[in-house]
Amino acid sequence: MRAPAGWAGLAAGLLGVLHAASFTPLDAWWLQLITLALALRLAIGAVSPPRPAPRSGQRGRGRAWAGPAVVLFAFGLGHYGAGLCWLHISMHRFGGMPWALAALAVLAFAAYLALFQAAAMALVGRPGAPGAPSPATDSRQPSASLPWTIGLTWTGATAGAWALADFSRGWLFTGFPWLSIGYAHTDGPLAGLAALAGVHGVGMAGAWVAALGALAMASRHWRDALRWTGVAALSLAAAAPLASLEFTAPAGAPVSVRLVQGNIAQQMKFDPQRAMGAMRAYAAHIVSSTAQLTVLPETAWVTPWASTPGSIREEITGALASRRSAAAIGVPLIDDTAGGPRITNSVVLLDGRPGGAVGARYDKHHLVPFGEFIPWGFEWFVRLMQIPLGNFARGSLGQAPFEVGGQRFAINICYEDLFGEEIIESVREPAGATVLVNVSNIAWFGQSHALGQHLAIARMRTLETGRPMLRATNTGVTASIDHRARVLAQLPEHQEGVLDIRVQGTTGLTPYVRAGNLPVILLALLLLIIARTTGRRRSVIQ
Repeated sequence: MRAPAGWAGLAAGLLGVLHAASFTPLDAWWLQLITLALALRLAIGAVSPPRPAPRSGQRGRGRAWAGPAVVLFAFGLGHYGAGLCWLHISMHRFGGMPWALAALAVLAFAAYLALFQAAAMALVGRPGAPGAPSPATDSRQPSASLPWTIGLTWTGATAGAWALADFSRGWLFTGFPWLSIGYAHTDGPLAGLAALAGVHGVGMAGAWVAALGALAMASRHWRDALRWTGVAALSLAAAAPLASLEFTAPAGAPVSVRLVQGNIAQQMKFDPQRAMGAMRAYAAHIVSSTAQLTVLPETAWVTPWASTPGSIREEITGALASRRSAAAIGVPLIDDTAGGPRITNSVVLLDGRPGGAVGARYDKHHLVPFGEFIPWGFEWFVRLMQIPLGNFARGSLGQAPFEVGGQRFAINICYEDLFGEEIIESVREPAGATVLVNVSNIAWFGQSHALGQHLAIARMRTLETGRPMLRATNTGVTASIDHRARVLAQLPEHQEGVLDIRVQGTTGLTPYVRAGNLPVILLALLLLIIARTTGRRRSVIQ
């Protein structure tokens, strides 16, 4: 089946929208595989627009990679456009950007992210011989079967290129790895790969299975379709038992923790009267807590801790001292160490020291472009939005965890937990964190699917590290997640409340914590080199 790239691209764009739904709200790993397989099938059959033949004026053949690249670009545009549409809320509703301009910004960002998938498909091409019809797709060869080695080599190259694309967009220009395909598989048979190879390893396996599905759909004989389907099923079956592997063990005694969800409306958060009311409400949750550690969300305080009214400081300090407990509070701090005073997005640990002195602090390391720092050349864009506290100082990587009750709590703030290669630095020695803690305020994105997507990201970090994760958020999802990505308890979204739980820390290092992303990158490059080398000898890549 061959189709013009334009029509195939339109269908792929619709598949991309459905692909986004496989993350949230559907949480369906199988749908991620099916939609990607269908998009790859369209890419295999996409016909590139013809171009003039050299020095003849006659129409020649299109570039072999162009049609597949167009299809995957359209697929990515639908995927990221639908999956990240909640960015429009922050720019328009809270940032004050005109509706149409905010929509155009989301579309442009989705197009930028889609380029990575288009580049991956352009690199791989379709399975077949250069200058000759594809045996899997050309109607003039109805009896042709795709050779076993060609199909597997193309499948491996597709998986490797996709993994490199996801890794690259998670690194380039500080990175944005949100909606990497591995996040759709926290509850699927590929989840066990996370401890071995991280989210990009899971994503590579997902792309491998989807590519096999595409070959099955492109086959003209039922025996060929059954062959590729069988390999895909065998791949899933082989990966499933990996989830039972244990690389970590319980460490120390469980610690009681209170997670607080303030549900402060974003448009009210920086109103002075409302901010003071929120501060008093949060203080009351700390004072009434019987837990060893109370955790408040990101920027629960919108002014530095030193600016807290004396009565509130004394109330919190007295309660913590009397119970010998601690509280972690998201708060901006003043940093005087880097060329003058700048603000850091921080979390402070209070443990009842006289005068409310800070026992420890964590400063956010991976800042959000446009929200927490201004990329070079984009001052004009930031001026279109009215977002306070828009240019923060950066903390160092691998800061010391907070020690409470014999456990070591490694803090990460908001979307820092997207970067597994940075989270593992807090688990490795000498930091040796036994529990991960994410504090967030994604009220910027309203009642959208961003909340569910962020929960899935946190769950993936637990699989990669073998550490439990606690989440204290402003509007949701506040939750306790164990080291096997199981959500043990959570609060309803967009409601004020507290979640009192006990957390058991773990020790030990997973293979991913030890090696990071390097093995996946090397394997991906090896698969592409094999495909290119074999292509020169046996005409694999068209």
